[in-house]
Amino acid sequence: MDLVKLQSVLNTLWVVWFFVLFLGMLWYVMRPSKKQHFAGLADIPLRDEPGAASRLRRADGPEREPGRQTSARSI
Repeated sequence: MDLVKLQSVLNTLWVVWFFVLFLGMLWYVMRPSKKQHFAGLADIPLRDEPGAASRLRRADGPEREPGRQTSARSI
């Protein structure tokens, strides 16, 4: 079998493989048992969490005391 025929066969198999993979993912997502799970994930951006602003402040780092200096060492 020469390379041109092999390439056409592999291209066809590649398309079939991706189609089967797509159908598998579609089946996984659309199962009735996953409906509640994905519905819960769908409203994440709409949730209001109390104290979100204070968590953002803490994520920046510890609060520094006003009169205290920190020293940076360089090598």
